[in-house]
Amino acid sequence: MRPRIGYKKLAAVGVAAVVGVASTIALTSGSASASPVYGYSGYAFGTDVKTGLVNSGPQVISQIACTTNARSKSQNDLATANINDQAIARTVKTSTNAFADHRGNGVTSTATAVDIKLGSLLALTGAKTTTTAWVKNGVLQYTGSTTFAGVKIGNTSVPSLLKAKPNTKVAVPGLGYIVLNRVGGVKTGTGIYSYAQAVVLHATVKNRYIPEGVDIAVLKTRAEVTKPATAMVIGDAYGTKANVDKLVTSGPTSYQATCQGTEGKTHRVAVGELNIPKVAYVGAVYTTKKGDMGANKSYVDFSSHVAGIKVGKLSIGAIESAASAWKTKDGKVGLTSSSSVASIKVGNKTYPVKTGENAELEIPGVAKLTFNQVVRQQRYISVNALVIDVYSLNTKVVVGHSAAGVIG
Repeated sequence: MRPRIGYKKLAAVGVAAVVGVASTIALTSGSASASPVYGYSGYAFGTDVKTGLVNSGPQVISQIACTTNARSKSQNDLATANINDQAIARTVKTSTNAFADHRGNGVTSTATAVDIKLGSLLALTGAKTTTTAWVKNGVLQYTGSTTFAGVKIGNTSVPSLLKAKPNTKVAVPGLGYIVLNRVGGVKTGTGIYSYAQAVVLHATVKNRYIPEGVDIAVLKTRAEVTKPATAMVIGDAYGTKANVDKLVTSGPTSYQATCQGTEGKTHRVAVGELNIPKVAYVGAVYTTKKGDMGANKSYVDFSSHVAGIKVGKLSIGAIESAASAWKTKDGKVGLTSSSSVASIKVGNKTYPVKTGENAELEIPGVAKLTFNQVVRQQRYISVNALVIDVYSLNTKVVVGHSAAGVIG
């Protein structure tokens, strides 16, 4: 029986004993007198599925990820966002831009759509959402808003919702409910991030457009900026990601990233077992991140944990990876990575787990496995615990990704 698509909260995930591989590098770079840096990060999505439908990741993406370049920008225009074979949002445009000017240092992310429709249940026209986060003279600030040219629930126009108050909840017969103009901002000791979403669709009843129990954010934006520090910390982690050629068929699971650390607290994101349609069954997944930015030292740690994965006849035991980076005010930089895979089986035959960086195992007619795939740069390190090239599906599955680095 094929496992159902679903997500579960995890209290704990059991991990079998594994064979470990580790690599470490320490560098000396920069100087004690180096100028503090600002960090810029943000994105704008056309749509983003929150639960279920693991094969529907963010669409129509504009993104800048953890950079010190105040002129960074990204845009994506004239596209349709499809969910469950439905054209949810049409003529979508997204953009994300960093800036350093009279406003201060910050990021603005914007997403627009000519219309957002669910058949005869909902019609939102002329939708625009934007959010900005910035720091000026040491003060952290943000704004976020959404506007519509027209709002129709069923056959009824609702002019009062053209400029909906933040987080306005509205019942939609035949679907469940929606939340309009979902906005907010979070200040930390090292920076600020803000978010805005034009509408979040909550399917609480059976309908022809979205599977029951699924939540979809449409026109989703985020802007993030850090205060000046010794260094900006960067990195990310996820459990699995699958693609056919350059087409992503399953976005990162339990994904976490950072541009300003976590003030030394451990953040954990977990999902239960899930199915990547026509590709793989994945056991429980969780990731962790922890980091901080300070005047004397900046550091970040990421880890990824997958209980196991099955791809056709290929069965793989628990998979883990970790990456860390740090920099001190005297310019010293350290990078570490590690990864492990518990076991490899095809039917009743067991295969050895290769050790060392970028080690490969060919299983004729089944797949090529690459273990401990490491990319190391002067101030950044990335590790994929396992990369599976599935011959019959022309598909690549990355399992257990962690990365960490410092900028500045």
